[in-house]
Amino acid sequence: MDFALSEEQQELAGLAARILEDRMTLQHLKERDRSDDWYDLDTWREFAKANLLGIALPETVGGLGFGFLDLCMVLREVGRNVAPLPMIPTLVSAALPIARFGTDAQRAVLSKVVAGELLLTAALVEYGSEPERPATTATRDGDGWRLDGLKGSVPGATAAELVVVPARVHDGVGVFLVPINATGVTLERQQVMNHEPLFELRLDGVRVGDDARLGTPEQGSEILAFALNRTMVASCAVVSGVADKALRLTAHYTTERKQFDRQIGTFQAVGQRMADCYIDNQAIELTMLQAATHLDEGRDDPLEVATAKFWAADGGNRIGHAALHIHGGISIDVDFPIHRYFLWLKRYEFSLGSATPELLRIGEVLADTPVSN
Repeated sequence: MDFALSEEQQELAGLAARILEDRMTLQHLKERDRSDDWYDLDTWREFAKANLLGIALPETVGGLGFGFLDLCMVLREVGRNVAPLPMIPTLVSAALPIARFGTDAQRAVLSKVVAGELLLTAALVEYGSEPERPATTATRDGDGWRLDGLKGSVPGATAAELVVVPARVHDGVGVFLVPINATGVTLERQQVMNHEPLFELRLDGVRVGDDARLGTPEQGSEILAFALNRTMVASCAVVSGVADKALRLTAHYTTERKQFDRQIGTFQAVGQRMADCYIDNQAIELTMLQAATHLDEGRDDPLEVATAKFWAADGGNRIGHAALHIHGGISIDVDFPIHRYFLWLKRYEFSLGSATPELLRIGEVLADTPVSN
C-alpha cells in the first residue's frame, strides 16, 4: 500500500499547519484551558474560511467532496498543535453519518457546519455497555419516539445544537438526531485531564419524531458502526500528530539538556528509549493511514480499525511516559509544553476502548476468520 500523500493532501495539511502554528501559542492554550468553553471558536471560523471544515462533506452542502483520509491529514495537524477544536465530534462522529445516511432535510444542517456556524456532537459512550450495543432505549410513542438513558463523555454538548444518539429499539439499533435543548435532556460536565468539555447526557422521556431517525430501520447497526469506526480512526489521526510532536520535542530536548558535560541524548539508555518511541510513532502513523485508507474506500475492516486503535493506545501511552521521563522534573511545569501532549495522549488512549479491549477485538476477528489453504 502506497502511503505517500497526494498533492491535495499535502496542501490541506500545510494550510491547517499554517493556521494552527500562528495561533496555538503556549500562552493561548493556557488561556483556553482556563475558559469554560475550551474550544477555540475563532480558529474554528478561520478553518471555515479556508473550507477546512468541509473537506469530507459533499459539494452539495458547500464542502470540498474529498475523502475521510484527507480529513485525517488535517486532524494530524490538530494533534501536532494540541488545538482545542471540535473537529471529531462535529465533522466525524455527527456530520459524516448525516451526510451518508441522512435525508435532504437532515443534511441541510451541514451547510451551516461547513460555514462554521453550527456545532454537532455524538453520544457514543455508555457506562457498562459496549458502544455497538447501546443500553439507551428508544420506544414508540404515538407517531414518534421516546428516548431514555444515560450517555457519558459527550464532547462539547453545551456548544452543539444537535447530538447523534444511538439507542436500542425493538428490532435492533436506531440512531437519532436530538436537539440539545429538547425537553428531557440534562447535561452535567465531567472533569477530564486535558480540560476538554465532556458531559454526561441524560435522556429522560425525550420525544422526537420519525424525521429524527437517521437512515432506514434496517440501517441502524450499520450507521452506528460507520460512526464508531470513523470516530475511532479519527482519534488515531489526532494521536498520530500528538505523538509525533511529543517525540520531536523530546528529541530536541535531549540535544540541549546536559549531564556530566554531555548531551543526554548521547546516553545509551536515553537513545534506546527514543528509538523505541520512534518505532511506536511509526506504527501509530502507518496503522492509522491504513485504516483510514480502507474506510475511505468503503471497506469498514474491523481488524484494521482495531489495530490502529491498539497502536494509538499502547504506543501513545509509551511515547507519553517516555517524553515525561526524559524531560525529568521540568515535565511537571505547566509553563513547559510537554505535559500537554502527555494529557492528550492519555485522553485518547481510553477513548472508545483502551489497548486491551482492542487486542481482544483483534483476537475475535482472527478467530472468526477461516484459515485459507
